[in-house]
Amino acid sequence: MKLAYYPGCTLHGTAREYDASTKAVSKVAGIELVEIPDWNCCGALEAIFDKELSMGLSARNNMQAQKIGLDLVIPCSICSHNLGRADTAMRTDESFRVKIEKALGNKYKQNGFKIKHLLDVMVNDVGVEALAQKFKKTLKGIKAVPYYGCLLVRPSEISKFDNPENPTSLDNLIKATGAECLPYMQKTKCCGGNLLMSNQDYSFKLTRKLFDEAKARGANCIVVACPMCHMLLDGQQTMIEKAHNTKIDIPILYFTQLIGLAMGLDEKELELDKNMVSPAKLIESIGKEEKKVEIKVEPKVEKEAEAAQ
Repeated sequence: MKLAYYPGCTLHGTAREYDASTKAVSKVAGIELVEIPDWNCCGALEAIFDKELSMGLSARNNMQAQKIGLDLVIPCSICSHNLGRADTAMRTDESFRVKIEKALGNKYKQNGFKIKHLLDVMVNDVGVEALAQKFKKTLKGIKAVPYYGCLLVRPSEISKFDNPENPTSLDNLIKATGAECLPYMQKTKCCGGNLLMSNQDYSFKLTRKLFDEAKARGANCIVVACPMCHMLLDGQQTMIEKAHNTKIDIPILYFTQLIGLAMGLDEKELELDKNMVSPAKLIESIGKEEKKVEIKVEPKVEKEAEAAQ
């Protein structure tokens, strides 16, 4: 399977571990990633000031992918949302399409071009069962909650691969590794990432809710598929602990790091050392069985004999 690859800004910056683990597990899964040439920001920041400019930036990335004649895969949920939304606009809004085509000097391919999130590709194109054949060890000992966030499976007209209210694709992938996938009511709730700069206190309150349920469920990690969510849950975890005078200490793994461990890939190749909250104890827990306490019960006949004496 050969796909055009759009890493987006964060995977070349603060989310390098997501980029590295994506490339590592894709290779094992039989996916050849071809990074699209001369890509630009998806327009996430520009959307605040100019929606049309934001959509145009995403449409340009789609055109760059179309030049190499491959369907497009995107690991970042925000980028996937923005490029998917731009694709819909270019296929349904003629005035917008004509304007963008004129500005960029290219025609947009309206049919036969697909944009998918990496999780969609792994679960539905490669397939969970086929992917599991690549796993070399079980991750028994890991107790994970799956966190999809706001944009991975919503809105449904853009992201069509899972149930927007109760998605299960990430759940199934976690289970396939041998890890325990715990029920999680917060799986599609907002992490507060879009409010971090404008209202940090409220952003931290939203994130704290995610941690509270995860800990109540007995989770020893949270599995994500979005660099923004990872940045809040992992990068800001220490700040949230200070703000709420609490101790969280829950490692946050990209789903690619999780399945990479199951594939037997080296921790350095998955760049687990780049995670702010160390997953060292989590990794040590893999494969460890709970110690059984043996209670010795003396036979009744022996007790009766002792009493008779």
